[in-house]
This record gives sequence, structure tokens and C-alpha cells, in this order.
Amino acid sequence: MHRALLRHTLILAVVSIASSVSAFWTENDNNTNNQPQQWSSYFQQRQAGACGTGEPSPALRDAHKRLSSTEYRQVVVGDGDSSSNASSRPPVDSLPRIQVDTWFHVVSTSDQADLVTNAMIADQFVYLQQAYANTSIHYTLRGVDRSINDTWARNGDALAMKRTLRRGSYSALNIYFQTNLEMSDPSGVNSRNAMNHNRNAVTKFPRDQEPHYSSSSASSSAPNLLGFCTLPNPQINSSSTLDDYISDGCNILAATMPGGSITHYNRGGTAVHEVGHWHGLLHTFQDETCAPGDEGDYIPDTPQQSTPTDGCPAPGTKDSCPDLPGLDAISNFMDYSSDDCYQNFTYDQAMRMRSMWSAMREGK
Repeated sequence: MHRALLRHTLILAVVSIASSVSAFWTENDNNTNNQPQQWSSYFQQRQAGACGTGEPSPALRDAHKRLSSTEYRQVVVGDGDSSSNASSRPPVDSLPRIQVDTWFHVVSTSDQADLVTNAMIADQFVYLQQAYANTSIHYTLRGVDRSINDTWARNGDALAMKRTLRRGSYSALNIYFQTNLEMSDPSGVNSRNAMNHNRNAVTKFPRDQEPHYSSSSASSSAPNLLGFCTLPNPQINSSSTLDDYISDGCNILAATMPGGSITHYNRGGTAVHEVGHWHGLLHTFQDETCAPGDEGDYIPDTPQQSTPTDGCPAPGTKDSCPDLPGLDAISNFMDYSSDDCYQNFTYDQAMRMRSMWSAMREGK
């Protein structure tokens, strides 16, 4: 099949739009009906896509355990004693800045070639930068390219797409914004905001939720996706070749970018959530249980949470593990809340991302 491929590099003056994006960042939408609305033929009222990031491997879980037990002992205070006391730890934003080379790839179908504007691209980058400001992780946008390819835009022939478009080493962040993102194999996909649970569904979805499908999907078993990203692979090392990590990166539905058409999910939060996975973070509701002793997301300062958040509930109203300390972290970027709710990463999440960077990606 002939594929028309149009690529060009955009130079973005993101600083010039920072003020307008800052206003966008702080906008408060008081509409409480936090469900995605129709976007072309892909979304219908009260339907949504999925976060398709897979479950962590045993090796990654082991890495979380190891880092959890060591990262705070690396903080030396006073006369040289180490401490994990939060009051004695330095602000994360005072730590050396991590620089992440970043590439944006916009992949569109021929009939939606003009859907993603330059302003949307720039706003998404500024939102990403601001979301990670308190982690002292900084993104340097090395390039933006555009491709028109109906197959790639639906995430078909994904390996060929990434072989053509991917830039940089394993430490480089590549984000693919696709206008018609689909998943051909829904196994293990977690729904971010679907409704009406079907207990006979093969795909793993949170309780009280089920997958929904786009009317133009090539397969009736392919749920709509908001995005997915690869978790760090502990087996990658400095001698690994491109073939070992060609699939690394994030795939994001373009309509979730700032200015997109999915109400409450069009501020850029999906990209921030998925990049959190790229840095090694798990969902705040990992394992979906209140069982005592469950390690969940392996982050000490995120309360144990048994269900993902739907929409943006009022603060203090969601507590899925009432017998355990803390309320559900509905404003945390690693929950499934709508973009209206998203505000922050915790201190320990920031430290874990930095530790994961040092252990898994830096210099590779």
C-alpha cells in the first residue's frame, strides 16, 4: 500500500505563548459532568478511551522495591546522618535538573491533516514542562515532525512508524500524537473513564467500567485509546541497540492535546500521565485493593487506593480505602481523573522518577 509521508520540522517559540498557556493551565471549569463528549466519529457522549500502558514487569517491580528502600538514604543531612524524615529532605526543585531530549511526532490521517495546529503542539509542550516543574525534570524540545499516513495514525504498522520517526537514544522521549489512535490488542488495557461494567469482558478494566469502541475501528475488540506509554525496561543498558528499544515512547490521542475536542480531557493531561509511566511511575490505584501490606504503586506518600477516579469529584469525597490513612489522590497525575482535576506529583513520586532516570535511562 502506498503511504504518503509528509514531514517537516517546526521551530516552536514556546516562550512567546507561555502567558496564554499559563492562563489555560489555571482555568477552573465548574462543570461537574466530567465525561468526554463526541469528537468526530471516535467518541460518543459518556464514552471514553483507555490508558493502554501495560502492567509492570517483575523486574520493574523489583526495581521499585530496591529504589524505595535506598533513595532516601542517599539524602545526607546535618552532620552526615541520613534521614527519610520529610522535613529534613531538600525540595526536589533544588536538586540538579534532569534534561530530557524530547521529540514530538504528529501523525494524521489524510482527512485530518490540519487537525493538530502549531499552537496545540506548543501548548502541549508548555503544559508538559509546567506539570513536571516541581520534579526538577526539564524537557528540551529537539524537534517536531508531521506525517500523513492513514495506517500509522490508527497505530497500524506501529513498528514501521517508529523505525521511521523515532529520534535519539533510550534516554530520549518520543511522543507520537495520533489523530485516530486505536489498539489492536486490548489485553491488559486499563480504561481511564468508561462506564457500565461488563463482567464477561476478557480485557482487564476497573470495576464498574467496560470498554467502548469507535465506530470506525478495524476490529470490534479494539477500544478507543487516550494514550499509552512504555515503562522503563531494566534490561536496557549502555550497549543496547536501537532494535532493543525501538518501541519505546508514548502514543497519545491527538484530541487530548490542549485545544482538542474531548471535553474535560483536552488540556494536555493525558500526555503528562503517560510520560509519568515512561519515567517509571505506576497508577495510584495499582493492584486495586485495600489489602493491608499491598505495595500498590510503591510510593510511600500516595495513599492506598482501590479504584480509579472517574471525572473530577469534589475534594475530600473519594476514599476507596476508608480503613486506611489518607484520601484518594484525585488531583494526582497518575490517577484516572479528568484533566480538570490534575494538579501534581507527590514528593516521593518526583524522587522515584529521578531515581528511575538514573537507574534506567541516563546515559543509555
